[in-house]
Amino acid sequence: MLLTGARGFVGSEVKRQLLASGHEVVAVSRHLRGGKVPPGVIQVAADITGDGWQRWCEGCGVAIHLVGIIRQVPRAGVTFESAHVVSTRRVIAACHSLGIRRLVHMSALGARAGAATPYHRTKWQAEEAVRASGLDWTIFRPSLIFGPGDGFSTTIAPALRRFPIFPVFGDGTYRLQPVAVEEVARCFVAALERPVTIGETYELGGPEVLTYNEVLRRISQALGLRRAFVHLPLGLAKFVISIIQHLPGAPITRDQLTMLLEGSTCDASAASLTFGVPAARFQGPTWLRATQK
Repeated sequence: MLLTGARGFVGSEVKRQLLASGHEVVAVSRHLRGGKVPPGVIQVAADITGDGWQRWCEGCGVAIHLVGIIRQVPRAGVTFESAHVVSTRRVIAACHSLGIRRLVHMSALGARAGAATPYHRTKWQAEEAVRASGLDWTIFRPSLIFGPGDGFSTTIAPALRRFPIFPVFGDGTYRLQPVAVEEVARCFVAALERPVTIGETYELGGPEVLTYNEVLRRISQALGLRRAFVHLPLGLAKFVISIIQHLPGAPITRDQLTMLLEGSTCDASAASLTFGVPAARFQGPTWLRATQK
């Protein structure tokens, strides 16, 4: 199996489940991970927008493409266009040259042609390339994914620990539907054995739709914290974020705020019928409690 984005948050879990199911994995990522390589894994360090990595994938019968970014770093050549569109076209070309017919692709909930942000627009362009590829494809569009190492909880938790009063953008009633990383990975692995999923796009969300206020409350609760939440006017929030978003380590950008305010919810009935998910409810990052100081 060819797995791109293998070192990422979702990629690591997909790889774990593939190995548990008895598959061998060619794990492609930008950088190699230190430590012992599990049996059944060939690690390849490569930028998939370039050349040379394809030769390591000879003999693969399936490709799972997970590469994606949530923030651009143009000075480093890391853009939504390159990470989402160019990389997907490269994987499709590799599939054709290697004789791989099956492609399972990671998109995102909210991907559409007329989206307000380049993140969602490029995710849509990548989907369009997959649909036009002539391959046996399946597309997944997950909502906010949670689990140990997720970017959302690990960004918010340190700020909640540091500040007894936490700012909320606007009224905080915009809605999210967090889905567990284990369940997202289970869908990717299960799709490989189910021909009925070929040519289908599945939206993945958790069993609960929560307001942003409730998500913050559950994160605080999981960390054993009691915090006061102050709602900032959106105009002020947008102005502040437009200034700080270019600073190193800025917690949020204007585009990310736009997507947050849009919300991220879906009808998960098709995924439930096909894969038996979702079931895991978001209870906050309980896995971070051990690091509480």
